[in-house]
Amino acid sequence: MDWTQRLRIRQLHVLAELYNTRNMSRTAARLNMTQPALSKWLAELESDLGVTLFERHAKGLIPTPFSDMLIVHAKAILSEINRTQQDMALMAAGAIGHLALGATPGVAASKVVAGSIVALRLRFPDVFITLSEGVLQDMVQRLREGQLDYVIGRMDARVSCNALAYDALYEESIRVIAATNHPLAGKAEVSWADTRPYGWIGMPKGSHLRDELDFELAAAFEPSGRVCVETSSVLPTLAIVRQSELLGLASARVAAVFSGWGVISVLALPYAGRSGVGMLSRKEAELTPIRRAFREGVLAAAAQMPP
Repeated sequence: MDWTQRLRIRQLHVLAELYNTRNMSRTAARLNMTQPALSKWLAELESDLGVTLFERHAKGLIPTPFSDMLIVHAKAILSEINRTQQDMALMAAGAIGHLALGATPGVAASKVVAGSIVALRLRFPDVFITLSEGVLQDMVQRLREGQLDYVIGRMDARVSCNALAYDALYEESIRVIAATNHPLAGKAEVSWADTRPYGWIGMPKGSHLRDELDFELAAAFEPSGRVCVETSSVLPTLAIVRQSELLGLASARVAAVFSGWGVISVLALPYAGRSGVGMLSRKEAELTPIRRAFREGVLAAAAQMPP
């Protein structure tokens, strides 16, 4: 009998816990198992697979590449089971389906995302939608594990892989925002050197907005900005910018909206770069009518975005 036919959901939980803790005794205690029983189970699984999943060391376990690959699929299966449980509860409450979306800050409130959600609800009034906002790395991991159906954000095709499909949507550039009474606000021209005395509200390291800021400063032969507050959320950034001399970042379209409302000022800096906004999905995921309708809506909305 193939090993997949003997594998049970409980065993996937055991594997995930073992991968997370890297410790046999701790995993056994958390799952109310004996350590000998856990060791025997792992040895039998490795024997069935014909590969070593963990290297045993005195300080604990080290996952092998086989374990890294297997855990992605195990977590995806567990996520699908959890999603099924949630969907059943939602359907019992009157919803016809569930769409789980992830978006990077700034993009979440864009016309492409928000407008596509509104359009989807007009077509499927009883659909239940969850929208999570966060940094791209976290969103992609949740997508790979099956917790999300789509991720939309600042990215390029390099984030795609054998498991993920990528759709390019539109190009975007960053803007530096400041309080309306900031010393640099209202000036006809501002250089990147002018920003040097001021601290920044920055996105976490590794995020596209943070990388774009570093690129603009490097292109102007300026040192990296001094980040004093780190956040991945737009609203706290706006709130702190309005009450301080710290500088913040926003996408050009988001910055235009809030500056138009008189909430913040956009500094007249020379911007050298532009980045793409795209959408990721899992290739193996079933394209349900709700998922298909949302994807088509996003692509149609992106095609109408001005350059």
